[in-house]
Amino acid sequence: MNPSQNLAYKEIFLSGLAGLTGLSHAQLKEYSKSSSIFNIMDYPELVDPTSEQLERIELLKKLIKSYNVLRTAETTRMVLDDVSAAGRYFVSFLEGKRDKEVFMVAFMDTKLKVIETRIMSEGDINSAAVYPKEILKRALDCSCSSIFLAHNHPSGDPTPSREDIALTQKLANIFEPIGIHINDHFVVGGMNYYSLKENGESCFDYRDTANYQPIYYHQDNAANDHELEP
Repeated sequence: MNPSQNLAYKEIFLSGLAGLTGLSHAQLKEYSKSSSIFNIMDYPELVDPTSEQLERIELLKKLIKSYNVLRTAETTRMVLDDVSAAGRYFVSFLEGKRDKEVFMVAFMDTKLKVIETRIMSEGDINSAAVYPKEILKRALDCSCSSIFLAHNHPSGDPTPSREDIALTQKLANIFEPIGIHINDHFVVGGMNYYSLKENGESCFDYRDTANYQPIYYHQDNAANDHELEP
């Protein structure tokens, strides 16, 4: 998207938000000059809304979330055969998760159609635990050929940590030897995502003995200061 298109869409967003919520368009435009426009939806108190305006904002957020979830659910057996489709798929589930870490797995058939997508674990705002045995059991139960991994960063920054990469490697050590390929691992931050595979992270091949113990990991800024626990 070029700068002029970005400005045009930004204006459409601000005008629509003002019209639907009753917030002042001039106030929203002034706020957007120095801060992210997404803050208006994520942290509406920053623009001092009235109680009625705040209620409208919350209703609008629910509408957007419902639309994303229903749109995704409608495309039953969605095909995730390219990075963009897979990234958008997980964003639709995880973009609203701002208060806790959520780890998801999509179980795929031989044609990269989604058999099932499940939340496998939930944590707190900057940490979570992943249970390889539970993922493996579900993978075998649905006879999948491959899987996609995805989790969110509540901070909104999708940049993966060392621990995200190490986690992917630990799961690859379990699944690759039994013929279940890990297609990619997506980190979602807000409406953005990061594909470990697309960015050349070398953590998808078998390298070490499989370890089925729970994997505890920390995220965001704290992640770089902790070693992955066995």
